[in-house]
Amino acid sequence: MRIKSIFLGVAAFAMTGVLLSAQDGGDKTSLTLDFNASAVSVNSDGDVDSFADTGFGEDNESTLSFSYEGEFFGGTASLGFGPQSASHIDGELAEMLGEKLFSLDELYVWIKPFGPNFKFTGGVFENTDGIGDYTDDLDNFGMGAFLAGEAGDPFGDPGTETGVGLANGFLVEAAFAPVTVQLLLGPNFSKASADDLFNTSFGYLGMTPIDIDSRFFHAGGRIIADIGVGTISALFKTSYWPMSTYNALMQMSLPEGGDDDPPWTPFAGTAANNMTFGAYIDITAVENLGISLGYTGFMSYSDADDVDNVLWNGIDLRAQYTGIPGLSISTHHNVSFAQGAEKEWLGWLQGDDSSFFSLYNAVGVTKELTEQFSINAEIGNVFVKMKSEQQIVAIYGTPGDVDYDTFWGQAKLVVSPVENAAFSIGLRFEGAKQDDEDLTAVFSVPIGITVSF
Repeated sequence: MRIKSIFLGVAAFAMTGVLLSAQDGGDKTSLTLDFNASAVSVNSDGDVDSFADTGFGEDNESTLSFSYEGEFFGGTASLGFGPQSASHIDGELAEMLGEKLFSLDELYVWIKPFGPNFKFTGGVFENTDGIGDYTDDLDNFGMGAFLAGEAGDPFGDPGTETGVGLANGFLVEAAFAPVTVQLLLGPNFSKASADDLFNTSFGYLGMTPIDIDSRFFHAGGRIIADIGVGTISALFKTSYWPMSTYNALMQMSLPEGGDDDPPWTPFAGTAANNMTFGAYIDITAVENLGISLGYTGFMSYSDADDVDNVLWNGIDLRAQYTGIPGLSISTHHNVSFAQGAEKEWLGWLQGDDSSFFSLYNAVGVTKELTEQFSINAEIGNVFVKMKSEQQIVAIYGTPGDVDYDTFWGQAKLVVSPVENAAFSIGLRFEGAKQDDEDLTAVFSVPIGITVSF
């Protein structure tokens, strides 16, 4: 039913855009297929896989997108598909059929009913206005704060909550040069709709449904100012979670039965606000050079009296240079860190001696050989050092330290036989090492197809 609903929603929006564009000459519509996968991969254990979740593209995602842009109305409908949409299974194409083959990537519309100064956007989207991207040559992490991850996956990269985007809901934008103000309000679910949403999602992923007996929502805002040499912006957003929801999620994650289960006490307080804030500058004054620099802070704030709330920090630097004909260079660097506290309520960095540090660096280069052929290459690395008296103790009960290093390198040939189509094939190496464990490695042959009309 969920897949059917997504298809109907995307189809309805696409048909609306087609009808509108037909009245406008059709020159503001686009239909794009972006397919990314690994044709074959081999890991250090000798396991061979095909069409797995290793490939080109942000989050290795393949998408089918339709967009329309007019003077007063526009929007996008986009479906994600492929192995990355079914990460809870093995990734084999035969096993994916009938599973979660498609996922909703974007579905939103925008209008400007009062002219160019006011814009209203609603739906599923991510807005990062005022923050330069500069990652054309990279398969990139987003900007924001990296967090501690789970056992076997020691870091979580910036996402909806800890990243720089205003995402999903209803966005109001007022632009009066040189200042633009954006305000976001996400769904304020009733108890019944929240319970239905979580149970539908968890059941869809094969997970045990949980009971939700509270409301939750998210909100945020951004202010952007043009300073002549570029823009500066400031961000604040919050996501409200009832503590009963946290406790239900934690209980679902615990092993069932047995005297060896890790100790777990329900979180105190009535609610938690996951607050994200930051300041950013995008410098465009130098020809052929773009630079973005920013700070992002994240705090999961509990309203309980006798707890400590840890501040997670992320500092980003992005740059892109295109001053040499036929050559583009992109780079992205992030350092994230946090200091533990004696009564840190989540248990990730519990103890004054606990700490988290991550360092991400990536450089990508694209060289145009001819109008039809180009080469792209990238190298990158994420290093994580975590010291924790009780590392994510509520789930794993694992005290101790973590040193984790993951690195990758890839090169691909991009062929563009016509203006609206591109094909790519390459080689990729990924390696990871945690503490004193053996190095794990994956060699793969990623392929990509992009076609737009």
